[in-house]
Amino acid sequence: MKKKLIKLSDRSILQVEGIDGEKFLQGIVTCNVEKIANKLSYGSILTPQGKLLYDFIISRQNNNFLIDIYKSNIDDFIKLLNMYKLKSDIKLIKREDLSVFVDINDGHSDNENIDPRLASIGLRKILKSDYEYSSHEKILYEKKLIKLGIAETGDGIKPGDIFPIEANLDYLNGIDFQKGCFIGQEVSSRMYRRGKAKKRIVCFKSNDNFTNNDELVYNNKTIGTVIKKIEDYGIALIKIDKIINPERETITITSKDGIKSIDINLPTFFPI
Repeated sequence: MKKKLIKLSDRSILQVEGIDGEKFLQGIVTCNVEKIANKLSYGSILTPQGKLLYDFIISRQNNNFLIDIYKSNIDDFIKLLNMYKLKSDIKLIKREDLSVFVDINDGHSDNENIDPRLASIGLRKILKSDYEYSSHEKILYEKKLIKLGIAETGDGIKPGDIFPIEANLDYLNGIDFQKGCFIGQEVSSRMYRRGKAKKRIVCFKSNDNFTNNDELVYNNKTIGTVIKKIEDYGIALIKIDKIINPERETITITSKDGIKSIDINLPTFFPI
């Protein structure tokens, strides 16, 4: 019997086809499209000012590209690509017949479908939407991302709100700084060369009730906000440069009223 995969009903597939597909995408997205062969790649598109608009998983299918993106973002994403395409010979097709499926308990058996951000997230596949062996326990996937300290635009992060390095795309294989030009490259490269972002998304644990955008205080100063929390785990955007000894195993931060608290840990994929 085939193993059941979790269907991500909040993701959509955009197909980019045409003879200019690779050249077009290479000039605007943060990942190196020319290197995409038989593996998944993680990338994003930024504003000209370098802010993160949409992140996505991209793969090559014959001469076409399939972009796995948050469903609430796909229509605006298509509008943006149409604005940039000019005379490029490409077609943008929403593939309603395809869906994203994941296996969060397998990060090694299928090298072509390992999540390109972190192998520990598991496998990720694009299959027919009516794939028989599917589960709708999407919450299990969401919990795993939160425990790992990973956020996605459209799910906690609003398009254009933060920089890609603040969302840790530089640590998650989401930006190729050697590939050449992409939209927002100048700002991103400058932040990268400085070597230390002022803010980063981190994971936390707390028994207290927090909602999105709750402010967090450390040493009597507001240093961040909650992005998302499920049960006892969450992710927050923190002014990491304000934390004393951020390499400590656990750091306690309180809510603005001082009543609630969280214990933050730097994600395991942060460089030591």
